[in-house]
Amino acid sequence: MRARRAAAIGPVDVSRRLPHRHPLLLLDRVDDLEVGVSAVGTKNVSISDPVFAGHFPGNPIYPGVHMIEVAAQLCGLIGSSDEQGPVLGYLASIKRFRFRALVVPGDQMKITARAGASIGALTEFAVEITVDGGVVASGVLAIARGQG
Repeated sequence: MRARRAAAIGPVDVSRRLPHRHPLLLLDRVDDLEVGVSAVGTKNVSISDPVFAGHFPGNPIYPGVHMIEVAAQLCGLIGSSDEQGPVLGYLASIKRFRFRALVVPGDQMKITARAGASIGALTEFAVEITVDGGVVASGVLAIARGQG
């Protein structure tokens, strides 16, 4: 079966396809999606993001766990079709994730995810997050497709 490329997915459709809601719906849009294969998404980091109230006042740094979460949200969409409702996927593992640079308000993160090995409902994804073309984080996430 040939992979199908979907058009860009804006914020309204991202919120329709993911079960997350504010303040944990982190993915702003999907710029490119090849269903079952790969995706590129965007997260605009804003000083108004709720996490900056406590991380860290006077020295706002976007948390690494949020970078992993936004990447996991993008991975969850790779297996979806445009006609489905919310995608239920559960973060099953984080492997070899490295953080190379700080992400701060005003940065725009580009998240790239590519599907790898699958066993049953579990799929691994190679993930890379960049800001202004420079890699700020990368690693491997495993997502378990859920029943909903």
